[in-house]
Parts: sequence; C-alpha cells; structure tokens
Amino acid sequence: MKKTTFSLTLLLILCVVSIWAQGPNNSGTYYQAANGKKGEALKTALFNIIKNPDVVSYNGLIDAYHKTDTRTDGKIRDWYSNATNYTWNDRNGNASEGAGWNREHSVPQSWFSEASPMKSDIVHVLPTDCYVNNRRSSFPFGEVGNVTYASNNSYSKLGSCKTPGYSGTVFEPNDEIKGDIARIYFYMVTCYEDRFTNWTKGSATQVFSSNKYEGLKTWCMDMMMRWSKNDPVDAVETARNNAVQEVQGNRNPYVDYPGLEEYVWGSKKEEAFSYDNYDGTGTVTPPDPDRVEDPAFSPMAGTYTNSVNVKLSCSTTGASIYYTLDGTEPSVNSTLYTTDGINLTETTTIKAVAYLDGMYSTTTTATYVIEAGSGDKPVDGEIALNNTFFGVNWTGSRPSSGADVLTGSENGITITYSLGSSANMYCNSEQIRMYGGNELKVESGSGEMVKLEFVTKDSSKELLLLNGGGAIDGYTWTGLANSVTFGAAANHIKMLSVKVTLAIYDPSGIQDINLSTEKKIFDLQGRRVQNPSTGLYIINGRKVILK
Repeated sequence: MKKTTFSLTLLLILCVVSIWAQGPNNSGTYYQAANGKKGEALKTALFNIIKNPDVVSYNGLIDAYHKTDTRTDGKIRDWYSNATNYTWNDRNGNASEGAGWNREHSVPQSWFSEASPMKSDIVHVLPTDCYVNNRRSSFPFGEVGNVTYASNNSYSKLGSCKTPGYSGTVFEPNDEIKGDIARIYFYMVTCYEDRFTNWTKGSATQVFSSNKYEGLKTWCMDMMMRWSKNDPVDAVETARNNAVQEVQGNRNPYVDYPGLEEYVWGSKKEEAFSYDNYDGTGTVTPPDPDRVEDPAFSPMAGTYTNSVNVKLSCSTTGASIYYTLDGTEPSVNSTLYTTDGINLTETTTIKAVAYLDGMYSTTTTATYVIEAGSGDKPVDGEIALNNTFFGVNWTGSRPSSGADVLTGSENGITITYSLGSSANMYCNSEQIRMYGGNELKVESGSGEMVKLEFVTKDSSKELLLLNGGGAIDGYTWTGLANSVTFGAAANHIKMLSVKVTLAIYDPSGIQDINLSTEKKIFDLQGRRVQNPSTGLYIINGRKVILK
C-alpha cells in the first residue's frame, strides 16, 4: 500500500489513500465490529455502530433533503404521492394533494413524545405531500382491506388492516417503497435499541415490541420482512443511504447489506454474519464472478446552488469506476474516479461505469443542474440584518399574518431567520431580535465559513450554537462549515449585522485544520473519535493524516 504524507502538523491530505477491507458502497470498515456476530448479538453490535446519529435540527432537514431526496429533474422526491412536482419552496400547502409538501415521520413523532434525536433523524423523516401525510396521521403502516381513502392513482391508501395480527386502521405505502419503509423500521429498532421499548404513546405498543431484541410485534415484523424481500434495495435507496452519512454521520446497515434482517431475526439468525464475501441477498457466498454492480451517485442528481461535490461508489469489492462529463460513453480509457469526488460548478451530466477483471457494469447517468446563487462567490464582508435584507415591509414585531421564516441572500451568503418554537419575531430597518426559540441559519453557497461575528446592540443574552459545529465566544463563532444555525438562550439579542470570514485554501491542496472546531471525526473503522491522536482519520468526509 502506497501512502503520500507530508511532515506538517494537522494538515489535510487531499491525495487518494487506500483503505483496507472495503465494505459495500464505500463504507470501508464501518461494520467491522459486527463481523462474526449473529442474531441478538449481531443486532446489538450494529446498534453500537450506528447509535447516536449526529442529526441536524428539525428545520435543518429542509436543507438536508437537497442531498437525500432530490429527483433527477431537480424536484423534491415525494414518498407518498406520485402526482406531485414540488419545488423546494412549495411547502406546507394542505388544501388538497399537490398543494404542498412537508416533513413526515415514518415512525410518528407522537409515539416517542417528539424526543430527539428521533425527531430529526433523516433516515425516517421523509418529504411527503402535506395532504396525504395528514390523512396518514399517526396510523401504523399496514396492508389495507377496506379502503377509506386513496391518494391520486391509488399510490397510497388508508383503511382497515387486513394483515393478520392487527385489525385497526392502517396506512399502506406504495409497493415501490414498501421495502424502503421496512428497512427504515429495521434501522429504527436497531439504532434506538436502548429507547424504543419506552415508546408507548398512540399505537406504538401495537407496532414495537417490549423486547429490545425482537424490535417489532410479530404481525409487523412478518409484514416488514415480506415487504423488504418483495421490494429489494435499489440504486436510489443506496444513494440516499450514502447521502444520509454525509448529513448525520451514520448509515443504515439493512440498505448496505440487503437481506441482513435474516441474520438478525429471520431464517439465518443462527448463522454468523460475515463482513467479507456478502453477496447482497442475505447469503454469505463469494461475490458473483459474472457481474459488476452499477455505480451509485451521492448526493442524488438534482439542482444545486453554485457547486456540488459528487461521490461515486460501487458495491463490488475491488472495482474501479470510470466516468465522463462530455456525454461520451465511459470506459477504462476515461477518467478514473478518486475518493476526492467530482466537483461541479456548472450544469453537467456524469456517465459512469464500474470495471473489474475485464467486466463492465452497465453505464449509469446523472445530471446535476448548477444554478448561480444571488451574487458572486462568497467574499469576506458584513451583512446588515434588517427588513430590507429579508425583503419584508413590516417594522417591529411580526404581524399575525406575517411569515414565520424570513430568508435573504447577499454575495453568496444566505441567512434564514425563523420563528421556531418562539411566539415572537422582530425586524425593523436597523435590526432583528433573537428571542428564545428563534433560529438563525447562516449558509455559504460555496466555500466554507471560518468565522461569524454578530454585531449587536445593548445585548447580554447568550447566543446558542444549535448546529454546524465549531465554538462560540460571546457573539463570535469560529469553526469550519458551510452552514451554521444559532439560537438564543432567552429574550432577546438585538442583532444589527454579521461579519463573515471565509476559509482560504492553499493552491497546493493542503488545508490547515483546527481540530477544536471540527464536527465529524472518524477513524478508519467508521467510529466517532472525540480526541484524536496521531494517525489517519476521516474528517468531514476527507482523509487527514495527523502527525
């Protein structure tokens, strides 16, 4: 194995570093601790690997869906309706199907008392049509006998349950996502093995078992096992799983290893899971020598602002990926993909193929539409926070008819001021006021922010860091992030402006790293590391050698 290193302290190495024992979908040795386990021990080993996801805030899901749930045409993916074409701003309309979309908890949040981190775990919180979502309410998933409601094209249905073992009202998702839903539920009872037995509100006790190993009631487990088998993992689900890791740092093992549920609860629970030589159908055998799996894209194809870094992966161990950006068919003579990803700054169609030992996969294609943000790329500067910036004509306290989310952009920096859980917002020609429960998100369209300094007036209340990593000293944040969300400890902070400082990158490709502000640090086994010493790590998705 050849490694290129630099004798510098805490530097980012942007060269390709080979990692041994690659798992599926570029997961590396993420699941190594589950190797050789079976049944209950396997489930607990998986729990210890994927537990404590570093979830975004509930409001942060809106932005995160750009990575996880963008359709190939740039519209948002709707899990409950196939008759919608939502843009990202078509939110919260509830008059009829097609009026708007919102966030849907596949495991109803009322069941777990809206507790974190389940409330904003993007694995199970999905974008769906508002009207259909409301018809689902908090009813369990199931198979409908007598239909009382059906969405357009009968894509989703509500009615009495015909599945043996349960007789109440259920919501039936479409056949094409039933497997996805099943693997989400397998994930939930694994990731939250230490919590779900306390989910007792609503219909939770009719769905979840009181035994932490069993996970689901027999009627529900049998149904979910059947759904997972009938609707196996596809490229879209794999790409979403890869994007989930970018968003919150963990993965769904039941997507990475199709049929894994059989080793946990099913017919193979007395057989040991083998980290190597997993054939993707729940049987441990050598890989199929006659097939190379197709490349997967992460994030999904869609529309992005200013730029996007696209990662490619292949579940066939040892396969190389080649790609083109000019519309020609890829081959071994095309560009070889590296783990740095493909950085796109203009609308581009990527064609990719995987290759191993003289065999090609089929060609996969994804188009990324790059839209220019408002203004040029971010530059250091000061942005006034007032009603002019946010484009509202009211002054003072938010009127009863006023919007609960205000957004403005300047020089590639987007700032969102949200009502949140507070009853108050305030905006005039001079300032905004952060009340307890408000949220303020600062985002950079390209380039990472390293310092945000809020200029305030007559303020002494504490500024809180809700999401984005880094640290706060008074009203100054330092770190390394494209997006940071703040709150207020109590009423109120009078904010006049914010001074933005962006990262400066050395042309050599080497970047200084401040470990005290880094958010996500993993070892090569995929485990979170709080206080890394010397060695090779993955920091914010990049390989770093600490000397």
